[in-house]
Amino acid sequence: MSRHTPIAILIAILTVIALASLTAGRWLPLAEPDDQQASTGLASVDGSFPSECATCHGETADYPLQGARTQYLESGHHLGFDLEEPHAFYANGGGCQSCHTHEGFVQTLASGEVDRDGFIEWPSQPNCFTCHEPHERGDFSLRTTEAVTLVSGREFDMGAGNLCANCHQARTAAADAVKATPANQVRSYFGPHHGPQADLVAGTGAFEFENQTYGSSQHRFDVEGACVGCHMPLPEGRYSLSASVGGHSFNIAHIEGEDVTVNAAACQGCHEGIEAVDGSRLFDTPAGADWDADGSEEIAQAEVQGLLDRLVNPGGTGLLQQGPAPIYTASGDFNGRAPDDLMRSEAEMAALFNYKFFSEDRSLGIHNMPYTVQVLQDTITALDPAFDRSTRPR
Repeated sequence: MSRHTPIAILIAILTVIALASLTAGRWLPLAEPDDQQASTGLASVDGSFPSECATCHGETADYPLQGARTQYLESGHHLGFDLEEPHAFYANGGGCQSCHTHEGFVQTLASGEVDRDGFIEWPSQPNCFTCHEPHERGDFSLRTTEAVTLVSGREFDMGAGNLCANCHQARTAAADAVKATPANQVRSYFGPHHGPQADLVAGTGAFEFENQTYGSSQHRFDVEGACVGCHMPLPEGRYSLSASVGGHSFNIAHIEGEDVTVNAAACQGCHEGIEAVDGSRLFDTPAGADWDADGSEEIAQAEVQGLLDRLVNPGGTGLLQQGPAPIYTASGDFNGRAPDDLMRSEAEMAALFNYKFFSEDRSLGIHNMPYTVQVLQDTITALDPAFDRSTRPR
């Protein structure tokens, strides 16, 4: 008889026992449960599903996991940049993994430091367990709601939104970055990181000009939970409207072909009657002034787009598109080529930083309209003193 035969027989016996147990609908514990196990229901011996698991995975679960997952699959957390493809595998290393991977985020919170030299061997997208610890805590409370200190030194302390602020921040201090610089040393990655939403909500983070004062919208004071309070409410309570807006999609708007779905549920509590402009992801809130000085008063977000267009636009006429070696080309692409003797002025570097700051925020001012308009008007004036900023918000 082969020396392997007894082992094979033992494996066969254990397999039969296990199958018999499953067929009988019973859980087979490795040892008799003690009093603590019996009281928690973690080791069931009567064939029932463990009660602690049933609150999430049972037929009448306390938490709508499948619905939340349906929405998560439509989110940037799952789909990655521009909702195109997951990014965990290529945004992994150099410190990027601290936000672009689930594992890196958990490690960074635990250590309090960003590991700029390491990487995650098996990275995964930010997911349910990035924000929640249900198996450790027994509920879906947030992993952390500790206040976050932004790179400007401002403390972001807005409840549940603090979790988001760990990643959705500028990371680059404008006061340190903005200075006259040789043009051939200005790189495409200069400026704030993609997604400086926490900074903008808090009314900080952009390059601010001397002898100017800057205000803030009421959003930072009145919206409970900040990011969570605006991005997660469900549209008019009708969950079936679209899995692509509200909830764990975190999307305010979703565009698919010619169809545009905008979630104004959170806004309507304060802005009665607010709706989206037909066929657009913009809200119909009027600006009340011609902020971009183009001769017409438009809705607020269109005015902000007009201010950004004064810096860079598809027609190639923006202030950052001028000169023999502009920072942006006529088509709107970053220009990495410049003569060795060309210097970018402080005003140009400030304009580049602020253009990126408000473009990367992607809300066209909704996160903090007064701060957005004030900074952009000052930015334009620094390059074009003839610009009329008499409409600058107080």
